[in-house]
Amino acid sequence: MANEEYLQPEDESSVEIVETQPSTLAVLTQSEHAAMVATANLRGNRRSIDEFGKKLMSYATHSQPVALGMFYSLPRAGKQIVGPSVRFAEIVAPCWKNNSTGSRMIGETDQTVTAQGVFLDYEANLRNVKEIPRKITDKDGRKFNSDMILTTSKAALSIAYREAILKGGVPQALWNPSYEEAKLTAVGKAMSHSARIDAAMEYLTKLGVTEWQILCAVGCKSPKEMETEHLVTLKVMCEEIKRGDRTIEQVFGSPYDKEIDALFTQLKKNATAQTLLKTSYMGRAKELVEYLRSQVAPSAQGTPVEKQAEKQETQASASTEQTAAKEGKGRGRPRKEQAAAQTEAAPDETSGAQVKEEPPANDAETGSFNF
Repeated sequence: MANEEYLQPEDESSVEIVETQPSTLAVLTQSEHAAMVATANLRGNRRSIDEFGKKLMSYATHSQPVALGMFYSLPRAGKQIVGPSVRFAEIVAPCWKNNSTGSRMIGETDQTVTAQGVFLDYEANLRNVKEIPRKITDKDGRKFNSDMILTTSKAALSIAYREAILKGGVPQALWNPSYEEAKLTAVGKAMSHSARIDAAMEYLTKLGVTEWQILCAVGCKSPKEMETEHLVTLKVMCEEIKRGDRTIEQVFGSPYDKEIDALFTQLKKNATAQTLLKTSYMGRAKELVEYLRSQVAPSAQGTPVEKQAEKQETQASASTEQTAAKEGKGRGRPRKEQAAAQTEAAPDETSGAQVKEEPPANDAETGSFNF
């Protein structure tokens, strides 16, 4: 067995110890943080949860315009997502007391920029950090110009600031009651829920927005299904239009509208049929697209639905005629009576074929709308 060699520790006298001095900035930052923690934990400076709730409620529901600023609206997958905005985070932080907030850019690549939001709670000695990346390329992979990159960076900074405060900084269970009350203030407390719905529908109809577009935007089949969340969504969307941030077409245009119109044209649906189908699929644009695609599919195979129905109808009529002729021959029934019986039956068969072409509309849905 080979002799094992062990490394011997060096003599302590040969080890050189280098002492490093912290920078002036590091010393100032550390002393400032220690002073803030000590000040926040003084008996007279500690926060009160009850005081926080009352002050935040007062700020968030100060007026209807202020309440509307507490929300943001973002289109995602054909729907509008509404949530607490950076304006709401700006009032949560001072009401919470004994904290420090901020955001900064920490990185940029050829495809993304990244912002970092920081929330320091001196009383709890807590540091919450959120990093938010944002794409700076279009759908074709081309990089934005300098102005668009700057705009995207500012948006990332705002989002990072909001996320650091509301997600992990101040507990949601404490700020959520004020957030919910702000929704009621935004849509109008003095009105009943049904009156709010009627007012919203009337206002948007005057702007030229159809009920189909309104209900598709909030994902409801009928105005009666609208909740406070949906009304807040419509309010925020109207504010964006009023400020000029987005147009009516950008806000209420469904991503399926163009395809629906193209499928209607391909299937040669008249105005009445289009209205019937839109009413039947109110608030369910995606399901209407799937249904229309299924109707186009047989046509793409060279056998249109209408021709199939006509073919089946002709075959059934011929079969009935042959059967009647045989029975008439055996019983001596005059040919004129056979022809009259077939003529009376023909409209019913044609009507049945037309009903099968499209699914009937739901009476409960069509009764609530006037087109």
